[in-house]
Amino acid sequence: MTRPKPLWGVDALVTGGAGGFGRACALRLARDGAAVTLMGRTAPALRRAAAEITDALPDADVDWIVGDATSAADMAAAVEHADRTALGVCVATVGGGTVRPVLMLDEETLHRDFERNVVSALLAIRHAGAAMAARGGGSIVCLSSSEGGAPFPFMPAYSVAKAALEALVRVSADELGHLGVRVNAVRPGLVPTDAEKPALLVADPRQRATVLAEKPLSRVGTTDDIAEAVRYLARPESSWVTGAVLPVEGGNHLRRAPRLEALARSICGDGAIDRALSGRLPE
Repeated sequence: MTRPKPLWGVDALVTGGAGGFGRACALRLARDGAAVTLMGRTAPALRRAAAEITDALPDADVDWIVGDATSAADMAAAVEHADRTALGVCVATVGGGTVRPVLMLDEETLHRDFERNVVSALLAIRHAGAAMAARGGGSIVCLSSSEGGAPFPFMPAYSVAKAALEALVRVSADELGHLGVRVNAVRPGLVPTDAEKPALLVADPRQRATVLAEKPLSRVGTTDDIAEAVRYLARPESSWVTGAVLPVEGGNHLRRAPRLEALARSICGDGAIDRALSGRLPE
């Protein structure tokens, strides 16, 4: 007798669905039987991501919709599109951060990092949470970062934004729990993806060694590592888990944040970093 898939009959929405994290998470959800909708900003990338999933799982139910996760109207449209039978899972993977020391950090950069990491998550929680409440409940999983749990030198805007995201997850879990809506977060560490900065960190032997020195498991992560944690929080096995932030980063939370000075110098230039470290504002 075939065992029923744990997410059979459940609709799932994955924001940032064409990215490395989004694709890996969507594949796991589809494998567990969910009807998955990918949301992202460009149709060709979404089409390729959906094709990758159906190539691996020919029977998978995968759809996509173009939209900006930081737009309330686009998020509302994506939730409505994904809620075909019963929206039960939403995975918010959209994010990104700027490498820049505190004395070089301007308001525009801070606002941009907040929009990508906090506003995108808020809109996912707000619109998916309302849809799930109408259906009797569901699971929302946000992607945070190691930087949400410790101050990472040279990435102040990203660290602050991810810390705010984790606070948002806890407050949302508290407020929505009585509606049967669970809200949790996964905190990835260094994982090479399509994004530029993780690739730079892995490619630079000095910076890679700096990061790995603070990880007891002494390796970089994979998108599969993160997707399996998201999968657990989306499935019925985690039905008594909400407001949690799960570190999946090789044990970095047991030590200290790596110093990303080499990465900052490669991006901002030695002169700008030397000026900031000497306490002078940018020219």
